[in-house]
Amino acid sequence: MKKPVCFFILLFIVIGALFAIDIRNGLVRIATDDLTLQPALYRLVNISGKSKYEPLWFSGDPRTSFIVLNIDNRIYRMGASKEYKTSQRQIKNGIEIEYRSVTNRLTQRLLFFTSPFSRVADGFVIEIEIENYTTREMKVMIKEVCDTVLGEKEGFHFATSLNARVTDEMILASDSDEKYVVSPGQAASLALLLDEDQKPDMVVIANWKRLSDSKFYYDSQLMKGFTLSSFSINDSALGLYWNERIIPPKGSIKVASTWLTGGSGSEFIDWLSLNYPFPRQEPQQVLESPPVVLEEQSIVNTPILDIKAIQDLISEIDRAIDNIENLTDNELQDIMTKLNLLEQSEGLAAPQSN
Repeated sequence: MKKPVCFFILLFIVIGALFAIDIRNGLVRIATDDLTLQPALYRLVNISGKSKYEPLWFSGDPRTSFIVLNIDNRIYRMGASKEYKTSQRQIKNGIEIEYRSVTNRLTQRLLFFTSPFSRVADGFVIEIEIENYTTREMKVMIKEVCDTVLGEKEGFHFATSLNARVTDEMILASDSDEKYVVSPGQAASLALLLDEDQKPDMVVIANWKRLSDSKFYYDSQLMKGFTLSSFSINDSALGLYWNERIIPPKGSIKVASTWLTGGSGSEFIDWLSLNYPFPRQEPQQVLESPPVVLEEQSIVNTPILDIKAIQDLISEIDRAIDNIENLTDNELQDIMTKLNLLEQSEGLAAPQSN
């Protein structure tokens, strides 16, 4: 009975490794869900002497963070609209998720970001590019809902550069003096940086369900707190908006947001108040920083496994199952190491369609 169980477990791991995209760089990690292809963001933390990756957005259902596209007053929710086919691939500095329709393509790129005060990646740049396939111009607006969750357990949902504790819904327009919005957690925190070239035109801090249910713009009356009967309880999120842009025939536009991670909320907020805005530097210096992985093998040194390597590994698993009673810990560890390399293999992580 033990052999069939082990076989199916190991086979499941192999199949999962072929399709999962999960990359790590410095203190941060980007992964996509196998079924929905929606992205998840993490920061490496140390809790009671053990290292783990803390999710920075809600990870229970990756669909709670999403992009909405308004094209000529028609609304499309990426990952839910039948007009769009979804695919993903690993790229040089992150992950690329593509939503393609007959008339246009939206590409979301999640890139590693290294702040001027860090020697390793400690944040993200989330880039959205829209390409017009048609011979006429398009009027486009973009909304991105980010289901922040770190501060909800303590009831301390957000902090901004001018408001040490955000307790009510609010809107930060393009002329706001706010420099950042922080989602503070006990072990990890996440900040949307607003004094960067790559930032949204408007940010809405609101109850997640009200923000999610709004067709596009958040035109509801702002409410006190983040709890309202018939909506989600003690539940908040950020809505990022980019104003109308014209895409010429066969042309494209590109927007982005910049995110920084940190440790515990109180310490991270204090640090930001003293060190942000950052000293200005060339964007290429940020996006082209070499990958450095903490407690993991460097991405650039990960070997690319081919089909022959997969076949050899499956054969090795079969032999281990046939001789499972005599399988040593070292032999099992060797198999698991090869599976881990297979999971990180750039050549097998891309592309995937859904």
